[in-house]
Amino acid sequence: MHALTVIGIIIEIIILFNFVILIHELGHFLAGRWRGLKIEKFQIWFGKPIWSKTINGVQWGIGWIPAGGFVALPQMNPMEMLEGPSTSSEPLPKVKPIDKIIVAAAGPLFSFGLAIIFACVVWWVKHPVSDSAINTKIGYISPSAVEGADQLQLGDEVISVDGKRVDTWSGLVDSVVWNVVSSGGDTIPFTVKREGEAEPITIPLAAPEIPDTKGGALGGFFKRPELRQVGRMGIASESQPMVGQLFPNGPAEQAGLQPSDVVVEANGQRVTSPIMISDVIKAQPDQPINLGIERDGKRLDIAVTPRLPKNAEEIEIESPMLGIRWDDTGVTVLKRTPPMEQIQDATKTMYNTLSAVVSPSSDVSAKHLAGPVGIMRLYYRLFEHKDGWRLALWFSVILNINLAILNMLPLPVLDGGHITMAIIESIRRRPLSKRLLEIAYGGCAILLIGFMLYITGFDVTEIFGGGGGAPGKAPVF
Repeated sequence: MHALTVIGIIIEIIILFNFVILIHELGHFLAGRWRGLKIEKFQIWFGKPIWSKTINGVQWGIGWIPAGGFVALPQMNPMEMLEGPSTSSEPLPKVKPIDKIIVAAAGPLFSFGLAIIFACVVWWVKHPVSDSAINTKIGYISPSAVEGADQLQLGDEVISVDGKRVDTWSGLVDSVVWNVVSSGGDTIPFTVKREGEAEPITIPLAAPEIPDTKGGALGGFFKRPELRQVGRMGIASESQPMVGQLFPNGPAEQAGLQPSDVVVEANGQRVTSPIMISDVIKAQPDQPINLGIERDGKRLDIAVTPRLPKNAEEIEIESPMLGIRWDDTGVTVLKRTPPMEQIQDATKTMYNTLSAVVSPSSDVSAKHLAGPVGIMRLYYRLFEHKDGWRLALWFSVILNINLAILNMLPLPVLDGGHITMAIIESIRRRPLSKRLLEIAYGGCAILLIGFMLYITGFDVTEIFGGGGGAPGKAPVF
Protein backbone atom coordinates (compact mmCIF):
# COMPACT_ATOMS: atom_id res chain seq x y z
CA MET A 1 0.00 0.00 0.00
CA HIS A 2 1.27 3.46 -0.88
CA ALA A 3 2.83 5.33 2.04
CA LEU A 4 0.54 8.34 1.55
CA THR A 5 -2.50 6.04 1.67
CA VAL A 6 -1.31 4.53 4.95
CA ILE A 7 -0.69 7.99 6.43
CA GLY A 8 -4.14 9.11 5.26
CA ILE A 9 -5.80 6.12 6.90
CA ILE A 10 -3.93 6.71 10.18
CA ILE A 11 -5.03 10.36 10.22
CA GLU A 12 -8.66 9.33 9.60
CA ILE A 13 -8.47 6.83 12.47
CA ILE A 14 -7.02 9.39 14.90
CA ILE A 15 -9.67 11.95 14.00
CA LEU A 16 -12.63 9.55 14.23
CA PHE A 17 -11.46 7.67 17.35
CA ASN A 18 -10.74 10.85 19.26
CA PHE A 19 -13.96 12.48 18.10
CA VAL A 20 -15.80 9.64 19.86
CA ILE A 21 -13.83 10.35 23.07
CA LEU A 22 -14.31 14.10 22.69
CA ILE A 23 -18.12 13.84 22.51
CA HIS A 24 -18.26 11.59 25.59
CA GLU A 25 -16.16 14.02 27.64
CA LEU A 26 -18.07 16.99 26.24
CA GLY A 27 -21.17 15.54 27.89
CA HIS A 28 -19.45 15.69 31.29
CA PHE A 29 -18.12 19.18 30.56
CA LEU A 30 -21.47 20.71 29.54
CA ALA A 31 -23.33 19.01 32.40
CA GLY A 32 -20.70 20.29 34.84
CA ARG A 33 -21.13 23.82 33.51
CA TRP A 34 -24.90 23.50 33.74
CA ARG A 35 -24.83 22.30 37.36
CA GLY A 36 -22.27 24.92 38.40
CA LEU A 37 -19.33 22.61 39.17
CA LYS A 38 -15.71 23.73 39.07
CA ILE A 39 -13.95 22.41 35.94
CA GLU A 40 -10.15 22.35 36.04
CA LYS A 41 -9.12 20.27 33.02
CA PHE A 42 -10.49 18.87 29.78
CA GLN A 43 -8.03 16.36 28.37
CA ILE A 44 -8.03 13.83 25.55
CA TRP A 45 -5.86 10.81 26.43
CA PHE A 46 -4.35 10.20 29.85
CA GLY A 47 -0.96 10.99 31.34
CA LYS A 48 1.13 14.13 31.41
CA PRO A 49 0.00 16.56 28.70
CA ILE A 50 2.12 16.76 25.56
CA TRP A 51 0.15 19.93 24.75
CA SER A 52 -1.99 22.14 26.97
CA LYS A 53 -3.51 25.60 27.01
CA THR A 54 -5.54 27.33 29.71
CA ILE A 55 -8.66 29.17 28.53
CA ASN A 56 -11.11 30.80 30.94
CA GLY A 57 -9.68 28.86 33.87
CA VAL A 58 -9.88 25.44 32.18
CA GLN A 59 -6.72 23.62 31.10
CA TRP A 60 -7.31 22.00 27.71
CA GLY A 61 -4.79 19.33 26.79
CA ILE A 62 -3.73 16.13 25.04
CA GLY A 63 -2.03 13.41 27.08
CA TRP A 64 0.64 10.96 25.96
CA ILE A 65 -1.25 7.72 26.75
CA PRO A 66 -3.74 7.13 23.88
CA ALA A 67 -6.60 5.69 25.94
CA GLY A 68 -9.73 7.70 26.65
CA GLY A 69 -9.92 11.13 28.21
CA PHE A 70 -11.31 13.00 31.23
CA VAL A 71 -12.83 16.19 32.59
CA ALA A 72 -11.31 17.07 35.98
CA LEU A 73 -14.10 18.02 38.41
CA PRO A 74 -12.64 18.36 41.93
CA GLN A 75 -16.11 18.42 43.54
CA MET A 76 -16.79 14.92 42.24
CA ASN A 77 -15.08 11.87 43.74
CA PRO A 78 -11.23 11.78 43.94
CA MET A 79 -9.58 10.88 40.61
CA GLU A 80 -6.06 12.22 41.09
CA MET A 81 -4.39 9.02 39.93
CA LEU A 82 -5.84 9.41 36.43
CA GLU A 83 -6.34 13.17 36.24
CA GLY A 84 -3.40 14.49 38.25
CA PRO A 85 -3.56 16.61 41.44
CA SER A 86 -6.19 19.30 41.80
CA THR A 87 -5.08 22.84 40.98
CA SER A 88 -7.69 24.46 43.25
CA SER A 89 -6.12 26.18 46.27
CA GLU A 90 -9.42 27.40 47.71
CA PRO A 91 -12.11 25.26 49.32
CA LEU A 92 -14.95 24.47 46.94
CA PRO A 93 -18.62 24.20 47.94
CA LYS A 94 -20.01 20.68 48.12
CA VAL A 95 -22.41 19.60 45.40
CA LYS A 96 -25.64 17.67 45.72
CA PRO A 97 -25.73 13.96 44.86
CA ILE A 98 -28.21 14.69 42.06
CA ASP A 99 -25.67 17.05 40.46
CA LYS A 100 -23.01 14.32 40.58
CA ILE A 101 -25.44 11.84 39.01
CA ILE A 102 -26.35 14.25 36.19
CA VAL A 103 -22.70 15.05 35.42
CA ALA A 104 -21.63 11.39 35.50
CA ALA A 105 -24.55 10.20 33.36
CA ALA A 106 -24.04 12.93 30.76
CA GLY A 107 -20.98 11.21 29.23
CA PRO A 108 -22.71 7.89 28.45
CA LEU A 109 -25.81 9.83 27.35
CA PHE A 110 -23.77 11.83 24.83
CA SER A 111 -22.09 8.61 23.60
CA PHE A 112 -25.52 7.05 23.11
CA GLY A 113 -26.69 10.18 21.29
CA LEU A 114 -23.63 10.07 19.03
CA ALA A 115 -24.39 6.42 18.28
CA ILE A 116 -27.88 7.45 17.12
CA ILE A 117 -26.39 10.19 14.91
CA PHE A 118 -23.91 7.73 13.38
CA ALA A 119 -26.74 5.21 12.87
CA CYS A 120 -28.80 7.82 11.02
CA VAL A 121 -25.83 8.66 8.79
CA VAL A 122 -25.21 4.95 8.11
CA TRP A 123 -28.88 4.51 7.24
CA TRP A 124 -28.61 7.42 4.81
CA VAL A 125 -25.36 6.41 3.05
CA LYS A 126 -25.89 2.63 3.53
CA HIS A 127 -23.13 0.24 4.58
CA PRO A 128 -21.52 -2.67 2.72
CA VAL A 129 -22.30 -6.24 3.74
CA SER A 130 -20.71 -9.36 2.33
CA ASP A 131 -22.87 -11.91 0.51
CA SER A 132 -21.06 -14.63 2.43
CA ALA A 133 -21.84 -12.96 5.77
CA ILE A 134 -25.57 -12.41 5.30
CA ASN A 135 -26.46 -15.87 4.01
CA THR A 136 -26.23 -19.08 6.04
CA LYS A 137 -25.74 -21.57 3.21
CA ILE A 138 -22.98 -24.18 3.27
CA GLY A 139 -20.60 -23.38 0.42
CA TYR A 140 -17.74 -25.76 1.20
CA ILE A 141 -17.21 -29.05 3.01
CA SER A 142 -13.64 -30.26 3.37
CA PRO A 143 -12.80 -33.89 2.50
CA SER A 144 -11.20 -34.01 5.99
CA ALA A 145 -14.17 -32.41 7.78
CA VAL A 146 -14.83 -33.53 11.35
CA GLU A 147 -17.23 -36.37 12.05
CA GLY A 148 -20.79 -35.15 11.68
CA ALA A 149 -19.91 -32.38 9.23
CA ASP A 150 -19.87 -35.02 6.48
CA GLN A 151 -23.64 -35.24 6.94
CA LEU A 152 -23.93 -31.71 5.61
CA GLN A 153 -24.42 -30.97 1.92
CA LEU A 154 -23.50 -28.02 -0.26
CA GLY A 155 -26.42 -25.63 -0.33
CA ASP A 156 -27.76 -26.63 3.09
CA GLU A 157 -29.12 -23.55 4.86
CA VAL A 158 -28.17 -23.39 8.56
CA ILE A 159 -31.17 -22.23 10.59
CA SER A 160 -29.90 -22.83 14.14
CA VAL A 161 -26.65 -23.58 15.99
CA ASP A 162 -26.47 -24.77 19.60
CA GLY A 163 -30.23 -24.42 19.80
CA LYS A 164 -30.16 -20.72 18.86
CA ARG A 165 -31.59 -19.23 15.67
CA VAL A 166 -29.13 -17.81 13.14
CA ASP A 167 -29.76 -15.16 10.48
CA THR A 168 -26.22 -14.60 9.21
CA TRP A 169 -22.99 -16.56 8.91
CA SER A 170 -20.66 -14.11 10.70
CA GLY A 171 -21.01 -11.35 13.30
CA LEU A 172 -21.87 -11.25 17.01
CA VAL A 173 -25.66 -11.27 16.65
CA ASP A 174 -27.61 -14.42 15.68
CA SER A 175 -24.76 -15.80 13.53
CA VAL A 176 -23.32 -19.24 12.82
CA VAL A 177 -19.79 -18.13 13.77
CA TRP A 178 -20.78 -16.54 17.08
CA ASN A 179 -23.05 -19.40 18.18
CA VAL A 180 -20.16 -21.81 17.59
CA VAL A 181 -17.70 -19.57 19.48
CA SER A 182 -20.03 -19.09 22.47
CA SER A 183 -21.31 -22.68 22.63
CA GLY A 184 -20.60 -25.06 25.50
CA GLY A 185 -20.25 -28.82 25.63
CA ASP A 186 -18.33 -31.33 23.54
CA THR A 187 -20.77 -31.31 20.64
CA ILE A 188 -22.57 -28.55 18.76
CA PRO A 189 -26.05 -29.25 17.39
CA PHE A 190 -26.81 -27.78 13.96
CA THR A 191 -30.19 -27.62 12.27
CA VAL A 192 -30.17 -27.11 8.52
CA LYS A 193 -32.92 -26.67 5.97
CA ARG A 194 -32.62 -29.13 3.09
CA GLU A 195 -35.25 -29.30 0.37
CA GLY A 196 -37.64 -27.43 2.64
CA GLU A 197 -37.21 -29.83 5.58
CA ALA A 198 -35.36 -29.23 8.87
CA GLU A 199 -32.48 -31.66 9.37
CA PRO A 200 -30.80 -31.94 12.82
CA ILE A 201 -27.06 -32.70 12.73
CA THR A 202 -24.70 -32.96 15.71
CA ILE A 203 -21.04 -32.06 15.15
CA PRO A 204 -18.31 -32.83 17.72
CA LEU A 205 -16.19 -29.89 18.81
CA ALA A 206 -12.93 -29.70 16.87
CA ALA A 207 -9.83 -29.82 19.07
CA PRO A 208 -8.20 -26.40 19.57
CA GLU A 209 -4.82 -25.73 18.01
CA ILE A 210 -1.72 -25.78 20.21
CA PRO A 211 -0.60 -22.16 20.78
CA ASP A 212 2.63 -21.19 18.99
CA THR A 213 5.05 -19.68 21.50
CA LYS A 214 7.99 -19.16 19.14
CA GLY A 215 7.88 -15.48 20.04
CA GLY A 216 9.34 -16.30 23.45
CA ALA A 217 7.78 -16.43 26.89
CA LEU A 218 6.29 -12.94 26.61
CA GLY A 219 4.87 -13.62 23.15
CA GLY A 220 3.42 -16.89 24.40
CA PHE A 221 1.84 -15.26 27.43
CA PHE A 222 0.18 -12.56 25.33
CA LYS A 223 -1.10 -14.94 22.66
CA ARG A 224 -4.89 -15.05 22.61
CA PRO A 225 -6.22 -18.58 23.19
CA GLU A 226 -7.85 -20.26 20.23
CA LEU A 227 -11.64 -20.15 20.18
CA ARG A 228 -14.09 -22.64 18.79
CA GLN A 229 -14.17 -22.00 15.06
CA VAL A 230 -16.64 -23.24 12.50
CA GLY A 231 -13.79 -23.29 9.97
CA ARG A 232 -11.93 -25.99 11.92
CA MET A 233 -14.96 -28.22 11.49
CA GLY A 234 -14.17 -28.23 7.79
CA ILE A 235 -17.14 -26.18 6.61
CA ALA A 236 -17.45 -22.66 5.21
CA SER A 237 -20.18 -20.34 4.03
CA GLU A 238 -21.23 -19.94 0.43
CA SER A 239 -19.02 -17.24 -1.04
CA GLN A 240 -17.91 -16.62 -4.61
CA PRO A 241 -14.21 -15.71 -4.65
CA MET A 242 -13.35 -12.13 -5.62
CA VAL A 243 -9.85 -11.16 -6.66
CA GLY A 244 -8.42 -8.70 -4.14
CA GLN A 245 -4.79 -8.34 -5.23
CA LEU A 246 -2.62 -9.92 -7.90
CA PHE A 247 1.02 -10.70 -7.22
CA PRO A 248 3.27 -9.00 -9.81
CA ASN A 249 4.22 -11.31 -12.69
CA GLY A 250 2.15 -14.10 -11.16
CA PRO A 251 0.22 -16.59 -13.30
CA ALA A 252 -3.13 -14.87 -12.73
CA GLU A 253 -1.83 -11.42 -13.64
CA GLN A 254 -0.10 -12.74 -16.76
CA ALA A 255 -3.29 -14.57 -17.78
CA GLY A 256 -5.27 -11.32 -17.65
CA LEU A 257 -7.17 -11.47 -14.36
CA GLN A 258 -7.95 -8.16 -12.69
CA PRO A 259 -8.84 -7.01 -9.15
CA SER A 260 -12.58 -7.34 -8.44
CA ASP A 261 -12.96 -10.23 -10.90
CA VAL A 262 -15.42 -12.77 -9.46
CA VAL A 263 -14.68 -16.47 -10.05
CA VAL A 264 -17.92 -18.37 -10.68
CA GLU A 265 -16.54 -21.61 -12.20
CA ALA A 266 -13.37 -23.69 -12.23
CA ASN A 267 -13.03 -26.35 -14.90
CA GLY A 268 -16.79 -26.25 -15.44
CA GLN A 269 -17.61 -26.72 -11.75
CA ARG A 270 -19.58 -24.01 -9.91
CA VAL A 271 -17.39 -22.32 -7.30
CA THR A 272 -19.01 -21.51 -3.95
CA SER A 273 -15.87 -20.92 -1.86
CA PRO A 274 -12.27 -19.74 -2.44
CA ILE A 275 -11.11 -23.00 -0.86
CA MET A 276 -12.51 -24.87 -3.86
CA ILE A 277 -9.88 -23.19 -6.06
CA SER A 278 -7.14 -24.54 -3.78
CA ASP A 279 -8.64 -28.04 -4.01
CA VAL A 280 -8.65 -27.85 -7.83
CA ILE A 281 -4.98 -26.79 -7.84
CA LYS A 282 -4.03 -29.65 -5.50
CA ALA A 283 -5.93 -32.13 -7.65
CA GLN A 284 -4.08 -31.13 -10.85
CA PRO A 285 -0.90 -29.18 -10.02
CA ASP A 286 0.91 -27.54 -12.95
CA GLN A 287 -2.14 -28.06 -15.17
CA PRO A 288 -4.15 -25.18 -16.70
CA ILE A 289 -7.33 -24.29 -14.82
CA ASN A 290 -10.20 -22.85 -16.83
CA LEU A 291 -11.78 -20.13 -14.73
CA GLY A 292 -15.21 -18.67 -15.42
CA ILE A 293 -14.98 -14.97 -14.55
CA GLU A 294 -17.58 -12.25 -14.09
CA ARG A 295 -16.25 -8.76 -14.81
CA ASP A 296 -18.45 -5.67 -15.10
CA GLY A 297 -21.49 -7.83 -15.75
CA LYS A 298 -19.81 -9.82 -18.53
CA ARG A 299 -18.73 -13.48 -18.54
CA LEU A 300 -15.13 -14.31 -19.45
CA ASP A 301 -13.24 -17.62 -19.60
CA ILE A 302 -9.57 -17.42 -18.68
CA ALA A 303 -7.09 -20.29 -18.45
CA VAL A 304 -4.46 -19.98 -15.70
CA THR A 305 -1.58 -22.38 -15.05
CA PRO A 306 -0.49 -22.34 -11.38
CA ARG A 307 3.21 -22.50 -10.55
CA LEU A 308 5.57 -22.26 -7.60
CA PRO A 309 6.96 -18.81 -6.81
CA LYS A 310 10.71 -18.26 -7.05
CA ASN A 311 11.02 -17.86 -3.28
CA ALA A 312 8.86 -20.92 -2.50
CA GLU A 313 11.42 -22.46 -0.12
CA GLU A 314 11.99 -19.16 1.69
CA ILE A 315 8.26 -18.67 2.42
CA GLU A 316 7.65 -22.44 2.90
CA ILE A 317 5.26 -22.85 -0.03
CA GLU A 318 5.07 -26.42 -1.38
CA SER A 319 2.11 -26.19 -3.77
CA PRO A 320 1.76 -24.21 -7.03
CA MET A 321 -0.13 -20.91 -6.78
CA LEU A 322 -2.22 -18.67 -8.99
CA GLY A 323 -0.73 -15.51 -7.52
CA ILE A 324 -4.03 -14.22 -6.15
CA ARG A 325 -4.89 -12.72 -2.77
CA TRP A 326 -8.64 -13.07 -2.41
CA ASP A 327 -10.74 -10.16 -1.19
CA ASP A 328 -11.59 -10.88 2.47
CA THR A 329 -15.18 -9.68 2.13
CA GLY A 330 -15.87 -10.94 -1.38
CA VAL A 331 -18.93 -9.70 -3.23
CA THR A 332 -20.66 -6.98 -1.22
CA VAL A 333 -23.91 -5.09 -1.46
CA LEU A 334 -24.89 -1.77 0.11
CA LYS A 335 -27.56 -2.26 2.76
CA ARG A 336 -29.83 0.35 4.34
CA THR A 337 -30.42 -0.62 7.97
CA PRO A 338 -32.88 1.39 10.10
CA PRO A 339 -31.12 3.36 12.89
CA MET A 340 -32.96 1.64 15.75
CA GLU A 341 -32.11 -1.78 14.33
CA GLN A 342 -28.43 -0.76 14.34
CA ILE A 343 -28.71 0.40 17.96
CA GLN A 344 -30.45 -2.85 18.97
CA ASP A 345 -27.83 -4.97 17.21
CA ALA A 346 -24.99 -2.98 18.81
CA THR A 347 -26.56 -3.39 22.25
CA LYS A 348 -27.06 -7.10 21.69
CA THR A 349 -23.45 -7.40 20.51
CA MET A 350 -22.29 -5.86 23.77
CA TYR A 351 -24.59 -8.09 25.82
CA ASN A 352 -23.46 -11.24 23.98
CA THR A 353 -19.80 -10.37 24.46
CA LEU A 354 -20.05 -9.65 28.19
CA SER A 355 -22.25 -12.72 28.73
CA ALA A 356 -19.70 -14.93 26.98
CA VAL A 357 -16.80 -13.45 28.98
CA VAL A 358 -18.45 -14.16 32.36
CA SER A 359 -19.99 -17.53 31.37
CA PRO A 360 -18.06 -20.51 32.84
CA SER A 361 -19.04 -22.70 29.86
CA SER A 362 -17.66 -20.27 27.26
CA ASP A 363 -14.11 -20.23 25.91
CA VAL A 364 -14.36 -16.44 25.47
CA SER A 365 -12.41 -14.56 28.15
CA ALA A 366 -11.06 -11.11 28.91
CA LYS A 367 -8.03 -12.04 26.81
CA HIS A 368 -10.21 -11.79 23.70
CA LEU A 369 -11.34 -8.22 24.40
CA ALA A 370 -9.76 -5.31 22.53
CA GLY A 371 -8.30 -2.16 24.05
CA PRO A 372 -7.59 1.17 22.33
CA VAL A 373 -4.78 -0.36 20.24
CA GLY A 374 -7.02 -3.21 19.08
CA ILE A 375 -9.88 -0.84 18.28
CA MET A 376 -7.64 1.46 16.23
CA ARG A 377 -6.24 -1.57 14.42
CA LEU A 378 -9.78 -2.65 13.56
CA TYR A 379 -10.52 0.84 12.26
CA TYR A 380 -7.39 0.58 10.10
CA ARG A 381 -8.55 -2.71 8.58
CA LEU A 382 -12.00 -1.24 7.92
CA PHE A 383 -10.55 1.83 6.20
CA GLU A 384 -8.51 -0.45 3.89
CA HIS A 385 -11.79 -1.60 2.31
CA LYS A 386 -12.99 0.27 -0.80
CA ASP A 387 -16.03 1.37 1.25
CA GLY A 388 -13.96 1.80 4.39
CA TRP A 389 -15.50 5.11 5.42
CA ARG A 390 -18.95 3.49 5.40
CA LEU A 391 -17.71 0.54 7.46
CA ALA A 392 -15.96 2.90 9.91
CA LEU A 393 -19.18 4.85 10.45
CA TRP A 394 -21.09 1.59 10.96
CA PHE A 395 -18.54 0.34 13.52
CA SER A 396 -18.68 3.70 15.31
CA VAL A 397 -22.30 2.91 16.21
CA ILE A 398 -21.12 -0.24 18.02
CA LEU A 399 -18.17 1.56 19.63
CA ASN A 400 -20.32 4.34 21.08
CA ILE A 401 -22.89 1.90 22.45
CA ASN A 402 -20.05 -0.08 24.04
CA LEU A 403 -18.56 3.10 25.50
CA ALA A 404 -21.93 4.11 26.96
CA ILE A 405 -22.68 0.68 28.47
CA LEU A 406 -19.18 0.00 29.87
CA ASN A 407 -19.01 3.41 31.50
CA MET A 408 -22.32 2.76 33.26
CA LEU A 409 -20.93 -0.28 35.09
CA PRO A 410 -21.09 0.47 38.86
CA LEU A 411 -17.33 0.47 39.38
CA PRO A 412 -15.36 3.35 40.93
CA VAL A 413 -13.48 5.37 38.29
CA LEU A 414 -16.20 4.64 35.71
CA ASP A 415 -19.24 6.91 35.35
CA GLY A 416 -21.45 4.21 36.83
CA GLY A 417 -19.23 4.22 39.91
CA HIS A 418 -19.72 7.96 40.36
CA ILE A 419 -23.48 7.44 40.09
CA THR A 420 -23.42 4.56 42.57
CA MET A 421 -21.42 6.56 45.12
CA ALA A 422 -23.78 9.54 44.69
CA ILE A 423 -26.79 7.30 45.31
CA ILE A 424 -25.17 5.90 48.48
CA GLU A 425 -24.40 9.45 49.61
CA SER A 426 -28.03 10.43 49.00
CA ILE A 427 -29.30 7.46 51.03
CA ARG A 428 -26.88 8.14 53.89
CA ARG A 429 -27.66 11.87 53.74
CA ARG A 430 -24.00 12.69 54.20
CA PRO A 431 -20.84 12.28 52.07
CA LEU A 432 -18.79 9.12 52.24
CA SER A 433 -15.45 9.20 54.02
CA LYS A 434 -12.84 10.97 51.89
CA ARG A 435 -10.27 8.33 52.89
CA LEU A 436 -12.62 5.52 51.84
CA LEU A 437 -13.24 7.19 48.49
CA GLU A 438 -9.51 7.70 47.93
CA ILE A 439 -8.85 4.01 48.58
CA ALA A 440 -11.76 2.86 46.41
CA TYR A 441 -10.99 5.13 43.48
CA GLY A 442 -7.22 4.73 43.74
CA GLY A 443 -7.47 0.95 43.90
CA CYS A 444 -9.87 0.79 40.97
CA ALA A 445 -7.67 3.17 38.98
CA ILE A 446 -4.71 0.81 39.46
CA LEU A 447 -6.83 -2.18 38.43
CA LEU A 448 -8.18 -0.34 35.39
CA ILE A 449 -4.73 0.75 34.23
CA GLY A 450 -3.39 -2.76 34.83
CA PHE A 451 -6.28 -4.32 32.90
CA MET A 452 -5.81 -1.94 29.97
CA LEU A 453 -2.09 -2.74 29.85
CA TYR A 454 -2.95 -6.45 30.01
CA ILE A 455 -5.37 -6.20 27.08
CA THR A 456 -2.98 -3.97 25.15
CA GLY A 457 -0.32 -6.69 25.48
CA PHE A 458 -2.55 -9.05 23.49
CA ASP A 459 -3.39 -6.33 20.96
CA VAL A 460 0.26 -5.46 20.33
CA THR A 461 1.38 -9.10 20.21
CA GLU A 462 -1.32 -9.87 17.65
CA ILE A 463 -0.20 -7.00 15.44
CA PHE A 464 3.44 -8.15 15.45
CA GLY A 465 2.73 -11.80 14.82
CA GLY A 466 2.28 -13.40 18.22
CA GLY A 467 -1.41 -13.88 17.58
CA GLY A 468 -1.25 -14.81 13.95
CA GLY A 469 -2.11 -11.35 12.76
CA ALA A 470 1.09 -10.41 10.97
CA PRO A 471 1.43 -11.07 7.25
CA GLY A 472 4.34 -13.14 6.02
CA LYS A 473 6.62 -12.47 3.07
CA ALA A 474 4.88 -12.19 -0.29
CA PRO A 475 5.58 -14.71 -3.06
CA VAL A 476 7.90 -13.54 -5.84
CA PHE A 477 7.06 -14.95 -9.27
